[in-house]
Amino acid sequence: MPKTLPIRILGDAILRKKLNEADHNDPFLKSFLPDLIHTMYERDGVGLAANQVGVDLRIFVIDPWWSREGEEREPQVMINPSIDKLEGEQLGEEGCISLPDLFANVPRALKIDYSYTSPDGTRVQASAEGYEAVVIQHEYDHLDGVVFTDRISTLAKLKLKRRLKEMEAEAKDGVNIRVYEDE
Repeated sequence: MPKTLPIRILGDAILRKKLNEADHNDPFLKSFLPDLIHTMYERDGVGLAANQVGVDLRIFVIDPWWSREGEEREPQVMINPSIDKLEGEQLGEEGCISLPDLFANVPRALKIDYSYTSPDGTRVQASAEGYEAVVIQHEYDHLDGVVFTDRISTLAKLKLKRRLKEMEAEAKDGVNIRVYEDE
């Protein structure tokens, strides 16, 4: 049975770290990947990167459409992804499990070409556009220690400055973990 992993909040050092490459054969992934997927759904996310649960590996999971009525859960695990091409631009509101209750308009590419290794070791090449492309770019940024507020305008960042500083100040010895009442 998968377990819900604790979420790291802005101010936690691992959220600002460029993560290490992962080995799809690592036995740790057998239990970690189901827990990562489970945690994404439990926290009502459409994506979740490994460092958001304290793991230093270039892995994220996405499921952009699961919360829409009539949609099935179809989690997609991406190990060592790369974004190979960016086209166009779109602006849309984003939030993040690791920056609770913060939202801002973020500029992103409209269409991307990307690749990743699946859990079975297959290298996959694909493209995405619109909302799915945003979700992939958002999670990919986490793997390089970037959060969505790093990409917003100076004016938008000023509006969030107080809350961002509060989150960072809550960290103890470089760790900031959110404890949920249902745990």
